Amino acid sequence: MSTAPVKPGDLLAGKYRVERVLGMGGMGVVVQATHIQLEERVALKFMLPEALAHPEFASRFLREARLAVRLAGPGVVRVFDADPVAGWVAFEWAVRGSVRDILRAGDAASLVPLDAWAKPLARALARVHAAGLVHADVKPANVLLRQPNDPIRADFGIARPAGSPNDGGSAGYLSPERLGGSPGRAADPRDDVYGFGRIVEDVMHRADAAGVLDAQARASFAELAELCLRPADARPADGAALLRAIG
Repeated sequence: MSTAPVKPGDLLAGKYRVERVLGMGGMGVVVQATHIQLEERVALKFMLPEALAHPEFASRFLREARLAVRLAGPGVVRVFDADPVAGWVAFEWAVRGSVRDILRAGDAASLVPLDAWAKPLARALARVHAAGLVHADVKPANVLLRQPNDPIRADFGIARPAGSPNDGGSAGYLSPERLGGSPGRAADPRDDVYGFGRIVEDVMHRADAAGVLDAQARASFAELAELCLRPADARPADGAALLRAIG
């Protein structure tokens, strides 16, 4: 984090004051910032100069913002502002952070009961799949929460049409089919369902370790995780099928 090219107090795009750096990768940096005129908090994602100069990275960055706008509605992060030339996008600020943040903070209890967030998240996944897309990177860091019962999907950087070549993704959340297939294996909604199951499993293990799951709650988590982590032909075909299975 110390190598981030920005620090608290810096002014970005002439209007966003950096409050803190949230994360940094090979392509860009995400910061919590405040619009100085509107006094509105946002998550600002901007590309590093070396990534912005790379056409493939720049195209992926713009595609991420456009897909979020295309899917605007329940369960998808809102885009407030963007400058594709300068390489930054301002997204809504999710007060509770990501599922990964919550688990790292030792607050798995706030993700119990399962239905509070799993059903809305499955509904959002169904919207993505109904649009003919596969998110392709379903993991705890990409599920944000306005409140425990109001999850939103974020980071559409590698999302693509179902059936198209599908590269990338995050270790630990890739389906066995993607891991065992060729690099250009076709994107399939069932890959997202598998990632959903891994998130449920992560929350279950952390909540169980914290002693906040009774037998009935643990059975609910385990049943849903098992459903999503089955072999591809026995797994819900997409988000809509997953939502029906949840009931």
